[in-house]
Amino acid sequence: MWNSQAPLQLLLSMPNTLSKENLINLQAVIDVDKIINSQRLKRDLCGEYAPFCDFCDKSLQYPCAHAYVKMKQSEGLDVEIDKAVFEEVAAAEQPKQQNSRKVIRIAQLKRIR
Repeated sequence: MWNSQAPLQLLLSMPNTLSKENLINLQAVIDVDKIINSQRLKRDLCGEYAPFCDFCDKSLQYPCAHAYVKMKQSEGLDVEIDKAVFEEVAAAEQPKQQNSRKVIRIAQLKRIR
């Protein structure tokens, strides 16, 4: 069902340490094939599209690319994701967490005489 050759060829053409741009390109290749097959089967295949879906963590940016890399690592391919990618994501999420706190103000009524 899925085109296993396109992402593999792309991954093999990339350096052993993947940058954010590498993940974006890998995600795009996987997404195109996933969308084509989803339209053909008339349902969303997210989570059941390919063998690497077992490695999926949807909380990450580019989840398909991360899952595909994890699968290839488990098969023995010497590839890893640059730590800067994870640090960048953590830095981007930090302000959101601080701003997500709700401030509750308690008003006091004054009696007017």
